[in-house]
Amino acid sequence: MTPAAMRLTVRTLAAIAVVLLANVVGLASYTYFGFYNVAATEQDWDLVRWSLETIRNNSIERHAGHNVSLDRSLDDPEMIRTGGLHYKEEGCVYCHGGPGISRAEFAKNMQPEPPDLKKAAATLDDAELYWIMQNGIKMTGMPAFGPTHNQEELWAMVAFTRRLPEMSQSEYEKITEVSEGGGHQQAGGEDHAPATFRK
Repeated sequence: MTPAAMRLTVRTLAAIAVVLLANVVGLASYTYFGFYNVAATEQDWDLVRWSLETIRNNSIERHAGHNVSLDRSLDDPEMIRTGGLHYKEEGCVYCHGGPGISRAEFAKNMQPEPPDLKKAAATLDDAELYWIMQNGIKMTGMPAFGPTHNQEELWAMVAFTRRLPEMSQSEYEKITEVSEGGGHQQAGGEDHAPATFRK
């Protein structure tokens, strides 16, 4: 490479570096000084939405741990019923809806909008669903149920979520119907799960 060509290459690289630095400083200033609108009535920029979704999906995949095995099947009707009762009583239905049940109006105005679990569950494995229910997801409105639910209850919620895509409205109503004089008791954060549910 001739000295002239080398100087041109150096100038070009320097110009690119200056432009990139200016963009970074400009974006940082734009966000730091409050120009970025965080109102839920405004859609996020495509880049922001893509970044948050990518961070979320990769984080769930990394932290969930995929060696979880259960001796008890998630098709167990009693597990599905227990999960359904929690789904109804904890208010999950307001954000995610259910068979024949629309989400609450406020959920439609959340950013990001809570997913339709009938579709979202198909993209996640059992360990990922469990991790999400146990830990929640920052900046989405999804709470962590781990501090208030034991492992058996969390797995029951996973079992119910797995059943959602093929569940009819009448089946949903039957599963989530609270029997007279009771329903089910909250665990209060204590872990009484049998060994088959422990990771």
